[in-house]
Amino acid sequence: MSHLDFVSLEPFLRTICTLLKPSTRPKSTGMSPHIEERPFVSHYIVSYNEDEQERLDAQNRYFTQVLCEGQLIVPKISLDPGDEILESATGTGIWLLNVAHKVHPSVSLTGIDISQRLFPTQHPQNVTFAVHTVTNLPKSWSNKFKLVNQRLLCGALTSEQWGVALGELYRVLKPGGWIQLLETGPETTVCGGPIKRFIDAYAAVYVNKGLVSDLNETLDQRLENAGFVNIQKRTTALPRLDSQDLDLEFQGQKRLWMAVIPVLKPAFLATGMFESEDEIEALGKGIDQEWHTPSQYSWHWTVAYAQKPQI
Repeated sequence: MSHLDFVSLEPFLRTICTLLKPSTRPKSTGMSPHIEERPFVSHYIVSYNEDEQERLDAQNRYFTQVLCEGQLIVPKISLDPGDEILESATGTGIWLLNVAHKVHPSVSLTGIDISQRLFPTQHPQNVTFAVHTVTNLPKSWSNKFKLVNQRLLCGALTSEQWGVALGELYRVLKPGGWIQLLETGPETTVCGGPIKRFIDAYAAVYVNKGLVSDLNETLDQRLENAGFVNIQKRTTALPRLDSQDLDLEFQGQKRLWMAVIPVLKPAFLATGMFESEDEIEALGKGIDQEWHTPSQYSWHWTVAYAQKPQI
């Protein structure tokens, strides 16, 4: 099978306009996921609530279109019948389900997360979901997968856990297999006002949780340390001021920020920088009012992919 290029996905405008609307999830069939519980100490900074599924699906669509140029699979690989794909931190499984509808039905797709709470209850027969932690994958999975996908564990793993996680993902990849990552951190360009206060609070959360604040700079080195080769990394500051779709990127970024503020309330309160949830809600309103000039801020995101060496 040729490289999966999805530049012809629905227009960027439609993607942005649907960010805060109910998602259009792929039609699916199949049985409920098999669940296997494994203990894990999570540092995840976002609290779950009833809107989390829609937020994660919208976030995934936006990142695929803007940061991955419409491609679900970034490295140029061929997926053959019988190959297997793993998604770590699968969440709602939206990326995995979209890929499942593009590949040969004999390709097996596995999604893992530390909780089954957001797993879809129905899915294609070649898709399975299980509760595992990326820092302790099953021993039987060694040299199993052709591709591993993982997005946004920057808000969950400490520096030590990153080393363990990348080592585990390296182990479960077949020789010649590929890993693709999308990550970020509290690295921004911002002048001041409510947006600056949000960034300061977000950075304080990273400090409190012992998270890695420089993933944008160090992700390629971390991949190399884990043994990967052919490492490619691209960091993008959004919105891109030279983009032909500047207004669309600007509005999409704004919607992502406004959607994440409510679920960051517990983490923000723990920093001691806010006295109440009302103060955080007021911050959100201030950001909404301040959001007028894209040149006043940008947020940095990194897409990286790398290969496990051939034997």
